[in-house]
Amino acid sequence: MAVDLFLPPTPGPHPVLVYCHGFKGFKQWGHVPFIHEYFATGEYAVITFNHSHNGVVGDGDTFDALDLFAINTVSKEQNDLESLGKWIRENGKDLDLNVERISWLGHSRGGANVIVFAARCQDYVEKVIAWSPIPSYQYLFESYNKSAWKEKRTVFTPNARTQQQMPLDYSIWENLLAHEEEFDVLEAARSIGRPLLIVHGESDTVVPATLSEPLYEACLHSLRMTVPKADHTYGMSHPCNGMEDFTKELWVALDNTLSFLEEI
Repeated sequence: MAVDLFLPPTPGPHPVLVYCHGFKGFKQWGHVPFIHEYFATGEYAVITFNHSHNGVVGDGDTFDALDLFAINTVSKEQNDLESLGKWIRENGKDLDLNVERISWLGHSRGGANVIVFAARCQDYVEKVIAWSPIPSYQYLFESYNKSAWKEKRTVFTPNARTQQQMPLDYSIWENLLAHEEEFDVLEAARSIGRPLLIVHGESDTVVPATLSEPLYEACLHSLRMTVPKADHTYGMSHPCNGMEDFTKELWVALDNTLSFLEEI
């Protein structure tokens, strides 16, 4: 995986915030490469990364490895998070990180990922933040005829930004069926043993805000806030020039995230 570590200018050891991108996301998308400048004000080190099979290579912003994207299962992404958690725990002290304080922030599918990961690998998690989380992994594939998908083995999802038709192998759906209980986002929220913050835009049409209400209700130690006028990406797009391009809606999400992290 391509991984970036951003350290605050002050001495550590620093608590860690790991940012997990969504379904068609990557670490260089929009505001993601610049959020570390904001969280440095709270002394947080920030880690961003590309999932091993997200289809984007290195520091790029194009999907040049669609053969990998096509077979990017939830199991692969959960393994990525576990590998990253182990790497931080084993190497963090040498990098001026507080390895006992690792929080995870995920957007959209990444939001579901961090919730499930926190339920599976609690020892690597201090707090969890889900921005605009999908209610289930199945939600991403509702529009596909599963029988036709099984027969053809490949269906395609459009990328509005790049105009690519991105392939999805049926093994993705087979993986979900094989791990239906383990990857149940709602049950993970119910069993999660860590504080959870859910942030959702009131004008989100990709994942409507009402869909995160059951996740909030399932987790006894969770907070949920909605951001007025915010869409699925909090008004942000790709590319972004820096913090000067941040929208009011993104600032609201960031401010509430940092406040949640700093609460004892």
